[in-house]
Amino acid sequence: METELIETATTPVATKKKLVRVKPYTRIENLPALGEGVEIPGGYVPAYFRKRKMLAVLRSTDRTHYLVFDMNTGDQLRVATCSEASATMSEIRRGLKSFA
Repeated sequence: METELIETATTPVATKKKLVRVKPYTRIENLPALGEGVEIPGGYVPAYFRKRKMLAVLRSTDRTHYLVFDMNTGDQLRVATCSEASATMSEIRRGLKSFA
């Protein structure tokens, strides 16, 4: 009895690249560089920072509300919750909302 060797072509299996998500917000205690003449309003502390648009979320010291703060100009919008601040920052980034 003869055995036949059969060669089969093996194709490399495509591997899926692992997607590493980067958080757009960074929790901070001190803001990096503010624009010239811009200061953090009294009664607020930095909470989150968005580097691409130079926007920050400031938390009131009594923890009742937040401010979306433009670090270049000092413009600000008052919001009730952190999730509302996040949504507002996204709208500003997309051009749907402005500080005016």
